[in-house]
Amino acid sequence: MPDFDQDIVIFSRLEVVQRILKLLSRLTGLRIALVARVSDDGWKACAVLDDAGFGLKPGDELELNVTY
Repeated sequence: MPDFDQDIVIFSRLEVVQRILKLLSRLTGLRIALVARVSDDGWKACAVLDDAGFGLKPGDELELNVTY
């Protein structure tokens, strides 16, 4: 997977991203919302709102075949 560490830093500095994730969570009724960079092999979380307690945090990676 390409290196997306710079994206994580950028998203963590943008307060508006957390506001948008909170709004999405409220509108959808879901307790988790995130921004992720996706490649052919998987995805990497860049910004996360995890009110569900999954333990997902920015920088976490998941293989595409276990999430699809």
